[in-house]
Amino acid sequence: MILAMMHVLIRDELTNQAWIDAHTLGFSELQDEVADWTPERAADACGVPADVITQLAHDYATVRPAGIRTLIGPEHHENGAMFHRTLSCLPALTGAWAERGGGVSKSTGGWTECQMDVDAILRPDLEVGNSRTLNMSRLGQILTHPHAGENDGPAVHAFINWNCNPVVTTPNAELIKQGLLRDDIFTVVHEQFLTDTAKYADIVLPATTQIEADDIVFSWGSLHTNYNNAAIPPLGESVSNPELFRRLADAMGYTEPALFDDDETLMREGAPDLDLDGLRDTMWQEAPYPADGRPFGDGDFDTPSGRLHLASDELEAMGQPRVPTYIAPNEGPGGDPALVALYPLQLLTPKHHARFLNSGYSHLPKHGPAEGGPFVELDAIDAAARQLVDGATARVWNGRATVQLPVKISTRLRPGVVAIPWGWWMQDHPDGKAANALTNDTLTEWGGGVAYSDTLVEVAALT
Repeated sequence: MILAMMHVLIRDELTNQAWIDAHTLGFSELQDEVADWTPERAADACGVPADVITQLAHDYATVRPAGIRTLIGPEHHENGAMFHRTLSCLPALTGAWAERGGGVSKSTGGWTECQMDVDAILRPDLEVGNSRTLNMSRLGQILTHPHAGENDGPAVHAFINWNCNPVVTTPNAELIKQGLLRDDIFTVVHEQFLTDTAKYADIVLPATTQIEADDIVFSWGSLHTNYNNAAIPPLGESVSNPELFRRLADAMGYTEPALFDDDETLMREGAPDLDLDGLRDTMWQEAPYPADGRPFGDGDFDTPSGRLHLASDELEAMGQPRVPTYIAPNEGPGGDPALVALYPLQLLTPKHHARFLNSGYSHLPKHGPAEGGPFVELDAIDAAARQLVDGATARVWNGRATVQLPVKISTRLRPGVVAIPWGWWMQDHPDGKAANALTNDTLTEWGGGVAYSDTLVEVAALT
């Protein structure tokens, strides 16, 4: 659809050629790429009517300022990085990057979190030997593959889990369970609650909550950095994440001083440009952001040329397309025909709840029950084709798992799309299998994201 919008902008002379000439590279190559992406062709690919695409392109070009906010989601497709790359070209064609309120924004984290010195926190200079970084989005493969999902190297035999509940939150969750059931893997979970993942652990260690630890907190929806004061001391034997790692380092006989830095040192070195004392006094500070609200207003971008690259030598060298293009996901309606024949419905797993955070607190009596429980939501047309009625129990399946859920028929989804709300624990599902039992753990084409929104399933009445 974005390619077709650019086609319309160029065709109908709605571009800002002066801005393109001054601040971009590769316009003629992009122009050639989108020449065949008519609104009619895009409508066949994405299901949005051609006249709607055309009108959207005209509105985008003529209603000023024009800002695009993506939030979280588009990157969780097999070609999610390409989506964001393509989207960033729209304000380049219209010059909207120059305007206050124009351009593209994913979240404010790019401005708040730029105050962190990541290397000071992760200390890559301390790495020794043949250490590996394994992408947790493929945790099922990591825990079950003889080379931890890689081409070579050892299997994983020890697993320390903190700050997450991957049996619920990570794609291909049934494969993760298989890995955690291995007799030759030692699993430690550092947690506040006995989560579904903690139930697979050999040892569960108690973790502090937010009210038991000092911390620096970066906002998602605003440009503020906040200070979190501990309200109470840690309860029982609970310890914070840094304290756990300090104790582990000591127990394992390590002597590197950086492994024993206290929280004060970690905060000061991890955010060296922050006035930590001032932050403690005011409890919040604004992140550095241009006063005129135009971070790219002068057309200065973080690229080798300083321009926005509509055609990219760097991405081409990585094996990616030189210009924005469309490649249908393998596990999607326009992907592998054999897969689509078996599983014709696209699954979404949105955050539907209002009373718990991700998977946190959904097991508590004042939080989870008030949301009513998980379900499979689908359009009336898809329900009728499968003889499903509202409230009936259905099975949802693909090659990864089968999940049982009550049916919810609504008008929110278009035919061909179903949704299962994400975040419920195993205890909330009739068969103990959460939404991520079904989801795709394929990594995105670059950037290390995961394509859980490119998941195909079939639905039928439970017999």
